[in-house]
Amino acid sequence: MDVQIKKSVRALRINFFFMGVLMGGWSTRIPELKTALKMSDATLGRTLIGSACGAFLISRVIGTLIRELGTKKTFYLGSLVFPLGYLTIAFAPNAYFVFLGIFFFVIGYLLLDNPLTIITQEIERKADRKYLSGFHGFWSIGTLAAAFFGSFLIGRVRYSIHLTGIAVIVFAVLLWNARLLENKKNEDEPTEKKELPWKGNIGYFVLLIGIGMMVSNSAEFGATDWSALFLRDVLSITGQLYVGAYLAFEIGMILSRTLGDKYIHAYGPAAVIRMCGFVGSLSWLVTMLIGVSIDHFNRPAAYCIILLGYFIAGCGVGPLFPGFITILGNRSGIEMSVALSRAFLISTLGFAFIPATIGFISDATTLTYGMMLPIALLFIAGVLPKLTARFAR
Repeated sequence: MDVQIKKSVRALRINFFFMGVLMGGWSTRIPELKTALKMSDATLGRTLIGSACGAFLISRVIGTLIRELGTKKTFYLGSLVFPLGYLTIAFAPNAYFVFLGIFFFVIGYLLLDNPLTIITQEIERKADRKYLSGFHGFWSIGTLAAAFFGSFLIGRVRYSIHLTGIAVIVFAVLLWNARLLENKKNEDEPTEKKELPWKGNIGYFVLLIGIGMMVSNSAEFGATDWSALFLRDVLSITGQLYVGAYLAFEIGMILSRTLGDKYIHAYGPAAVIRMCGFVGSLSWLVTMLIGVSIDHFNRPAAYCIILLGYFIAGCGVGPLFPGFITILGNRSGIEMSVALSRAFLISTLGFAFIPATIGFISDATTLTYGMMLPIALLFIAGVLPKLTARFAR
């Protein structure tokens, strides 16, 4: 393997790992943040809409930024923006500031993620092998490490101090490690902006890929963002144990993403997505129903069954997001930076209603019913590859 490719692969693994730390560090402190600011489930859901607003804003310009500045400078820009959002969340005095913090964090995060994805696809082309699912595996390892470490800080260190420490460390690592990234300015693509239509085969193809990324993301963050609350509020699990579902889910994701490159290369991304979507959603549904039904007379068994369900769900969700990106990258006739930007926009706009919907359902009924939404979205992910195939040419 070329020396530069080896350096880039190592740098990308480190970057994806620490971007996972950002997500995991924030997610595990959500119950404390919710309690400290006296937010209901519905209010918490509304604050998460900040992610959709940030994604919509940055999607309008990120393709141009990557085309004009290149992937490395765009990545540097994201490294400067995300700490603003993270620190705003850490010291938010009310739900409105949490909304603003999430807004800026997502802008910075997408300025990091889009360039890394484009760099990865270029490396895959040069090396003639798959890396993206494995890189997302390192992302999941980062979230797991952050969750595991964060679980020991619950009740010992204020979440504001914890999140500040994460922001400072990740900022320093990403800036230092970015030196090893390749810079791609899409020189093989038109220098003038090429409009991407919303209609026609290309437009519908990108739309479906974006929806696939949306339901994959929503199933994932429906599991991670609400898992601790589910164990605490539905099964009355307290203390460090309510992080268990989050950890089980992330372990499943790490396993499936580590193996994902091999199976995507062997069977194709569409086949892997179908299998993971169907098996993961049905298993998650069955184990959740069993766990809730036996909780009143055997809580330890219910807890273990719920954790098993989250583990299988994590195995199902793991390869979906990188799989949909791989399908997008295999489509000829599109400018990848623009198409990826639109797909990310569509995927993130799901947060304009999905987290809020989970909160509203939970307030109106119970969180058990609210969690049926991410389970259903995981099943929908398994259906979408057959639809995208109609517009693949």
